Amino acid sequence: MQDYDRFVALATLTPQAAAAQRRTAFFAAPRFAVIQTDEGRSLRSSLEKQTYTKCILSDLAHRPEADCYLFLPGEARLLPDALFRLAMAAGGGRELLYADEDALVRGRRCDPRFKPDFSPHTLLCHDYLGRGVCVSRALLRAAGGWPGPDGARRYAFWLRAVTLAERIVHLPFVLFSLPPEKPCADPSPLQAALGRDALILPGPVSGTFLPRFGVRGEPLVSVIATDENGSDALKNTLLAVEQRMQLPRYELVAAAGRPLTPFLQALKSNGVTVLARPDASPCALWNHGARAARGRFLLFLHGGCAPLSPDFGQRLTEWADRPDVGAVGPLVLDGQGRVLSSGTAVGLLGGLASPGAGSTESELRGACPALLCPRDVSCLGPWALMIRRDRFLAAGGFDPSLGRLGYAEELCLRLGRRGLFSLCAPSVRFRLPALTPSAPDALNLRRCRDVFYPLLRQGDPFYNPNLSMTSPLPRPALPPRPALLRHAPDRWPPYFSAI
Repeated sequence: MQDYDRFVALATLTPQAAAAQRRTAFFAAPRFAVIQTDEGRSLRSSLEKQTYTKCILSDLAHRPEADCYLFLPGEARLLPDALFRLAMAAGGGRELLYADEDALVRGRRCDPRFKPDFSPHTLLCHDYLGRGVCVSRALLRAAGGWPGPDGARRYAFWLRAVTLAERIVHLPFVLFSLPPEKPCADPSPLQAALGRDALILPGPVSGTFLPRFGVRGEPLVSVIATDENGSDALKNTLLAVEQRMQLPRYELVAAAGRPLTPFLQALKSNGVTVLARPDASPCALWNHGARAARGRFLLFLHGGCAPLSPDFGQRLTEWADRPDVGAVGPLVLDGQGRVLSSGTAVGLLGGLASPGAGSTESELRGACPALLCPRDVSCLGPWALMIRRDRFLAAGGFDPSLGRLGYAEELCLRLGRRGLFSLCAPSVRFRLPALTPSAPDALNLRRCRDVFYPLLRQGDPFYNPNLSMTSPLPRPALPPRPALLRHAPDRWPPYFSAI
């Protein structure tokens, strides 16, 4: 990753900080057992340099008693403050801790893995937890044994453990430097976790998976499209939906922010539900459409946004039907095949932006292939969004006070407070060739700033604080951002300008 050498230099523990850590007294000092899973000498030497020393080194043949366990290869290196930071986070009944890591190649640190906060659906698509994981003694016993040295057994253990752990914590620090490892390409751990009814397909990147779950019954899907970009854009959207929709039951709802035109009259005469509310904002149109829709699933489409994937309806409904998924969105490309939306990171570019925006798929594959895999995000953009109708209505729909900016993202945050995740499914592709956004007014900007300010201050939980907020392609933050105050901008470009 570009600039990682500079990041490492700036994030290195200073002698003064190391001395202060050694003097720190812990109220409840956990005892760590570091289990060496194969041959090597680096692990032992790195333990001797730890600022927190209450630990024991063992191997897979023994079962030492400890409060917390780490399973690491012999050539792994723990950063000097690794156990100190784990000890600080281990209190309060936390059962699974994981930190960021990088690879150690010929003595040089490279290829960092900056992980999100706990993301159960991301874990169903690849082992993003990796090897930098610490588990409590109680969780180790409840999950039925030790992870083991190979990637498949470790992945199977994480899939069991996360269903049993009540408190899972991500430490946004690079604490482990590990020898390179081939990603686990064995789908059997995931198949065992999801059951025989799930179909596990290979993912877009080596070591990733695309689970297919199926949907109960033959639900009706309501496709609600707006004409904000004009009748031609709406026509292209509805035509693409009808050409590529493979679900047996769906209905079209055209929500128009203008009086009935001849095109809308023609739609109405052909059985399409047409709702005309002149001068209404997109979120008001979609709220109106949701109340008129009859489907179990609602697919909101911005006028001109058209599906490219022939099975888009099936894939989106499979994720939306999951018990803990609130909303799901596809990868949205512009007319040149560049990323327009792959989920929204709050604070990126000073406002609401999409990781990888403006990049091609090949550029993403080289810079951050994880963005091409299904993953949990804080919120989703408004161009294409699917949600179960009962969840949409229970959450109160879109907030009309947000006008033309931030209404879809704000709904996702409300769903998150209800314990529901928002998910981006990049295997589903949509295209929005022409985008003509209207400028939000001052009231809209002020309302957005108030809604998203907490996440801007604390940091987006699904966008690692070690990543720069000034680049849509993931790059290390220079200098590394403080952990407690992750992002506190004085200005709010491009959307959240000071008012």
